[in-house]
Formats: sequence, C-alpha cells, structure tokens
Amino acid sequence: MGYAQPAQVAGMVRGWHHGRLRATRSERARELLTQLMPTLLAAFAAQREPDAALARFDTVLSRMAAGVQMLSLFHRNPALLRRVAGILGAAPALANHLANNPASLDGLLAGGGGDDPGAAAAVLPALLKQARHFEEALDGARRMVTEGKFEIDAAALEGVLDADAAGAARSALADAAIGALLPHVAREFAARFGKVRGGALAVVALGKLGGQEMLPGSDLDLVLIYDHPEDAEESRGGPRSLPPSVYFSRLAQQVIGAITAPGAEGKLYEADMRLRPSGNKGPVATSLSAFTRYHAESAWTWERMALTRARCVAGPPALRRRIGQAVRGAIIAHAGETAIADAVAMRARMLRDLPVDGPWDIKAMPGGMVEVEFIAQALQLAHAARQPKVLAPTTRLALANLARARLLPAAEAETLIAADRLWRTTLGLLRLTLGRWRQEALPAPTAAALLRATAPLLGQAGVDAGADAGAVDLPAFRQQMRIQAEQVRDIFERRLGQLAGGTG
Repeated sequence: MGYAQPAQVAGMVRGWHHGRLRATRSERARELLTQLMPTLLAAFAAQREPDAALARFDTVLSRMAAGVQMLSLFHRNPALLRRVAGILGAAPALANHLANNPASLDGLLAGGGGDDPGAAAAVLPALLKQARHFEEALDGARRMVTEGKFEIDAAALEGVLDADAAGAARSALADAAIGALLPHVAREFAARFGKVRGGALAVVALGKLGGQEMLPGSDLDLVLIYDHPEDAEESRGGPRSLPPSVYFSRLAQQVIGAITAPGAEGKLYEADMRLRPSGNKGPVATSLSAFTRYHAESAWTWERMALTRARCVAGPPALRRRIGQAVRGAIIAHAGETAIADAVAMRARMLRDLPVDGPWDIKAMPGGMVEVEFIAQALQLAHAARQPKVLAPTTRLALANLARARLLPAAEAETLIAADRLWRTTLGLLRLTLGRWRQEALPAPTAAALLRATAPLLGQAGVDAGADAGAVDLPAFRQQMRIQAEQVRDIFERRLGQLAGGTG
C-alpha cells in the first residue's frame, strides 16, 4: 500500500484491536474498527507520508476517552475519514492541535466542510447568552472558538476558503467571542464593585484583527477605552466602590484575563496590548478623553499608522460611535507628508535592526507583507485630511481606495493587492503546516499544499490538486516570490522613498 514501515504500522493496528487505547477498549469500537480498517488504511496510504500521517491519527486516538462516535461516523461517511486523513497528512501543526484539543474534531465530525465559515461566530453570542454564570460562558466560548478556529483552518488548508475569506472568518469569530464575553465580564465585575453611572468600556482591535485579515495563530492587538460623565466620582451599587479610573482599569484586566486565561479547551487568544497609548507603560484601559489627547499631543507616526487599522469590536453602540469618530479625527488631524518620511525611516531601521528570520519570513523580508502595509498606511496618513474616503482598516481595501482617489496608480494598487494576498496565503499555509520554518526546502506535503493554494494567484488555476510531490516546482515558486517582492519594493521606493542600505 506504500507504507514505509509496514511492520510498525501492523503493530500499531494490532494495538488498537487489542484495546491498548481507551478509545478502542469497548467491543463496539473494535467491531467498527474491524469493518473500517481497509478504508482507513487506504485513506492514510493516499497521503504523501502515510506512516507519519497514521502515527498522528494514533496520537489523536490516544487522547480520546471513547472512539465509538468517531468510528461510527467514519464508517457511515468514508469521505469524512479521507478529509481527516488529508489534514493529518498535510499539516503536522494542525495534527498536534487536534491531538491536544480533541474537541476541535467536533466540527469535522458534525460534517462541516468549511461551507459556512461563519457558523461558529453566528452561534456563539446566542450560546453565551444562555449561560447560567460566568464560568459556563467562558468555557462555552473556549469550546466554540477552538472548534471554529480548527474548522476555518482545515477549510483553508483544503482550499475551500481563500486567504481573504479565511481571514474574515477568523476575525468574525474573534469579534463574536469578545463581544459576547464583555457583558458577562462586566456583569460579574459589577456584582463586586457596582457600576459607574453612565460609564462603559469598549474594545478596539488593531493589527490583523482590526483589518479582518487574521492568520492562523494571530494574536489580538487590543486597546480598551472607557468613558463616563465628568461628575461620576465612584462606582455604586456593589459591596465596594472604586474611582472610575481604577474601576475601568480593573475591569479591563478582567476582560483580558478572560480572553487569555487557559482552560480545559485551551485559551481563546493571546492578546497584545503594546499598541495602547504609551505602550506597556500606559494603563490597561484608557479614557476616551485621554486617548484623544494622547493622539493629539504625544503619539508617534507609527502609532497613527497602526490607528489606520483600528476597528471597535465590542461595547455599547454609542461609545463605539464616539471612539470611531475619535480615531478618525486623530488620523485626519495629524495626516501629512511627514508620515511618508517617517515610514521610510522606520522601515530602514527595521531592515537594519531586525534581520530576516530565514527564507520564509514573509512578513519582514524586503518587499514582504510589512512593506505592503507600510505603503497603505503611510499613504492614508498623508492624504486622509484632504480625502478621508481613502481610510479603511483592511489593507487591500485601503489600497483600492487610494487607487480610486488617484493617489496610487491602479496598476500599482493591483500589484500590491496581489502581493498582499500571496503573502497572506503563503504565510497562513506555512503556519498551518510547519509553524516557524527556517530552511529553504519544504517537506513534500507542504510544498504541494502551497502550490495548490497559490496556483490561482499565480495564474495556474489548472494545477491538479492531487499532483504528486514530484510535480511541485519549488524553485519556480521561490522565483515568483522574488519577482513579487521586487515589485513591492519598487513601488515602496517610488511612492514613499529610497531605502538607502536597507536591503534586508
């Protein structure tokens, strides 16, 4: 069948039949396993490295308390078994996640195929609304997010979702989780410290979440902003009272704790708070007036560039509107040509001080993702005062807006949008399959998956998804990457400025 070490595979299978694993100790599980074995072995034999794929399945099986449900579904639906085998064969990183989080398998076992990537995001608010207490809501959110992320990642790996759709789906899931949890956290906090009359807290996303372009494993760049009437001196209605600044600072810490604290289903997300006013030295939560004052008086250009991707994702509608106006006002009031010179200086410093981490460092490499984003952000800052319609938190939409405003030639905008999509597709697939990778050569399953994912972007729509590893022309793909990166660098220097000595 193509297994490299058939004796070891046979020994593994015998162990299943003898009940070595909890999942196969019941008589019914072993009956199903016997009926399923020819189909199962064939499904894994079809992978490029069948021994490794089957070993990953053994790891997943070993983490399960019972296997009857899964084996029954595989028996009734061989296509589902082939799908799981394909994921385990192509993506060790996903396989490890699946082994450590068996709940992630639920979306696949439910028959999902990525047809509705927004399903988890749509269901999550209603599920959490029914929770009887905070811990139940938090556990439900972790479970739904874990399942939702895995389902989106699996669909992206299989080519069901492209980078744009997958990024939007991951971002919608994060939006739903934050938005649904915030009232629970606030309610539990109010039971101890009451409420600040007329006060409220909102969550602002920046970075990939703000731009609705989340990649696998993206953390959340967050800023928490609150507002309250000037005459509100302390919280009321709880066993203890707190001044508003202390109240919202502690509430913000509770929100971040809910997002990042691990549980049985893992944690929701990693959060990065360094983009808040004054960075790590600033308070966890910032008042709206302090936020506005900081960006009027103290913010650096890179902070305002980051602000072009700001998007309020949770909080009362009225506060969200005021924050949106404050963000827009901060960008427009301080837009100007100095943004371009500052962006060039920052990029040159990054190239000098932050060396590229291997041949697949898509973000930092010359002409890579960072330079596309710098072009979009610097041009928005430079021209927003005169043409505020160019503003958009999503990079490709901002580039399209700049082209419509004739601030960027249409052909250059198309080149940058294409490069941005290629970079996100490539980086997303590498994260799903390998994680951090510093070697030029890629394992055959990853190289083949990368070719399938990027073929439509490179005008190769006819590539056979089942092509063998020998058909993968990795040097040709690397050459295409170099061409795209050179085009991005040319546009960067043409529109922003020369990067003297900044070759990376």
